[in-house]
Amino acid sequence: MTVFANRKKIRGWRHQIKKIENWYLTNSTPNIDRLSSWNDEYAKIWIDPWYRLVKRNPPLWYFRLILDKLTNLYDLWNKEFSNGDYPYDLQLWIFENNYIESELVSARVENKNEKRNNFFIKCETERTFPLDKFNSKTFKFSDFDWSLNYATRDYYEKSNDLSESEIKNLIKKEFNQEDICKDTDNEERHFWKPYDYVWIGRKKIKKTAPNT
Repeated sequence: MTVFANRKKIRGWRHQIKKIENWYLTNSTPNIDRLSSWNDEYAKIWIDPWYRLVKRNPPLWYFRLILDKLTNLYDLWNKEFSNGDYPYDLQLWIFENNYIESELVSARVENKNEKRNNFFIKCETERTFPLDKFNSKTFKFSDFDWSLNYATRDYYEKSNDLSESEIKNLIKKEFNQEDICKDTDNEERHFWKPYDYVWIGRKKIKKTAPNT
C-alpha cells in the first residue's frame, strides 16, 4: 500500500483537529458482539482528507494527536472487552512510514491471554523504534510490549488466479515466495514483499504491590 506524502495545502487546521475528536468519540464504544462470530473489531484512522482511496500521511504533529487518542482508545477498549464474554488480544499497530494506516485492533482468540500473531510477517532483524518521531503527550513507547513485523504486498497463486506471466513478473520483482497449506487440496504459492515496518504493541500489565 503506497501512502503519498502530504504536499497539498490544508486549510482550517482548527477544523481538522476537531475531526480527530469526532473520530475518537465515534470509536470510543467498540462493538463487543463482533467477537461472537470470530470477527475482529478495529479502529482505523478514517479521517478525511487523509484516509481516502489514495491515502496521505498528515503532518507528524497532527498524527501525534491521533496517536494520543489511539492510546486512550486502547484503555477504553480494554475495559470494555474485559467485561465481555469473549477472549481477545488487543493490539496497537503503528506503521513506521505509512503511519496513516496505523490502527487499533481487538482480535478474537481461543483462550484468555492468548496472542494472535497471524496478521503480518515477523521481522527477524533488529530495529530501533523511532521515538523522536512518535512520542507524544499520552502515547509512551515504554508502556507497551512490542513486536516488529513487515507490512507486505501479497499475492496468491490460486486465490488471485495468477497467470504464468504474472508469476514470472513477481519473481522478477524479487517477491518472496512460500508454499501454504502444503500437501492439502488448498496448497498454493504465496508471493509477498515488504513495503513498511509495523510495530505491534500490547499494553504491559501493571504489577500490583503485595500486601504487607
